[in-house]
Amino acid sequence: MMRHLAIVLCLCACLLGCNRTARTYDFPRPVDTNDQPTDILEGKAWNLGNGISLSTNFPSARLTEVKVAAPGLITGFVPGENTPINVSPWYAFLLSSAVDTTLRVQLGYPNTAYHRYWPKLSSDGDTWMRIDSTRFRVAPDSKLATLTLRLTAGQPLWVAAQELHDVRRVETWIEKIARNPNVRVESVGTSVGGLSLPKITIRRPGGSPRRTIVVLSRQHPPEVAGYLAMKAFVEELLADPRFSNFIDRYQVLVYPLLNPDGVELGHWRHNRNGVDLNRDWAFYRQPEIRQVADDIVRTARKSKAPVVLGLDFHSTWKDVYYTHDDSVQPPSLLGDFKDRWLNTIETEIGGNFKINEEAEPIGRPTSMSWFRTQFNAEGITYEIGDDTPRDFVRRKGQVSARALITELMK
Repeated sequence: MMRHLAIVLCLCACLLGCNRTARTYDFPRPVDTNDQPTDILEGKAWNLGNGISLSTNFPSARLTEVKVAAPGLITGFVPGENTPINVSPWYAFLLSSAVDTTLRVQLGYPNTAYHRYWPKLSSDGDTWMRIDSTRFRVAPDSKLATLTLRLTAGQPLWVAAQELHDVRRVETWIEKIARNPNVRVESVGTSVGGLSLPKITIRRPGGSPRRTIVVLSRQHPPEVAGYLAMKAFVEELLADPRFSNFIDRYQVLVYPLLNPDGVELGHWRHNRNGVDLNRDWAFYRQPEIRQVADDIVRTARKSKAPVVLGLDFHSTWKDVYYTHDDSVQPPSLLGDFKDRWLNTIETEIGGNFKINEEAEPIGRPTSMSWFRTQFNAEGITYEIGDDTPRDFVRRKGQVSARALITELMK
C-alpha cells in the first residue's frame, strides 16, 4: 500500500511540473549534435557488360565506385555518410542479368571501417534469406568481403546488409495495425528531408488512461533487427487477451521511424544533417528529436497520463538490455518493475536463455536517459543482435509484450 501511495505522489508531482515542451538537460557526457557535413549519395545505375546491370536507384540503397575488375568480378565501395561514425557499414544494391550466370561481387570499406553485416538476398525485395556461407568470405582484416552470386536471366536479385524496411514498408505495416479500433495514426512533423514522422497511439477511444508508455525505433537506419522486435512487441500487445483491461490503465505511444531520411538514404548511422539522433536528447538540435520529444511531453500532459516507461528498440552485436544502475536516484516511478519484467521474460522463454543486462549511470544524452531525467520514468534500450535468428527476434518481442502486461497489471 505504501509503495503504491509513493508512486501516486510521484505521478502527481510530475503532472504539476511537466511543461508542454521537452526540458533541456546538461548530461554528464555531452555530445555535439549541431549539423555536420554529410555526403548524400544519389541513386545510380551501372551497365557492367555481358547483360549484367547494377542499380542503387531504390530507397535504402548504398554502394558506389562500382566497376568491372575482371571477367565475372565486380567491385564496389561502401562509404559512410560522414566521419566520425559508428562502424555500421550499410550496403544495398540490385543486380539483374540477361543470361544465367555466376558473378563475384567484392565490397570494400574505407578508413577504419570493416565488414559487419552478413549479406541477405531477395528476389522480390520482401522475402529474404542469408547468403550461404560457402558463397561468402571476408578477408582477415575485414576490409574486403566477397560474395559469389547466381543470377537468373530476367530475375532481379537484391543484396543488402539487412532486410529492407524502408519508409514505404513501414507505412504498410502501420496501415495494417491501424485497422484495430484502439489504434490511431498521425504524423508529429517532418524530418530534415521533409518525410513524415509517424506516431501510433494505442488507446481506448474516449478512455482515460492513467499512465503512458513510449516505444521508439529506427533512430539508427541499419538497426533492422531491433525494428523487427518492436513490430512483434506492438502486434502482441494488441493481440493479448488482457489488452482490453490493459488500455483501461495505460496508453502506448509508438514512434516507429525516427530517422526516415537516414533509412531512405542508406545511411550507416546518422540523419540527413549527419547527426546521431540518439545523442540529441539534451538540446534537441535536430528537428526529428525536437518534434518527437515535444509530442511525448504534450501528449502526456494533455491526457494527464504521465510517462512511466520508455522502450527504445535498437540493434548491436548481441542481444542486450541497457538499463540504469542504482546510482541513478531517485528510483524510477515504476520501482522494481524493470527487474520483474526481465525476470518474467527469462522465465517465459525458458531453456538456456539468460537475460543479458548491462546497467549504467546517466551519461550521454540518449533516449534511455532522457526518459529518466525528463519524467523519472524507467528508460530501457532494447538491443537485438544483428544476426539473432529472426524467429527468435519475433518470439522475444512477443514474450516481452506479454511480460509487460503481466508485470504492469499487478
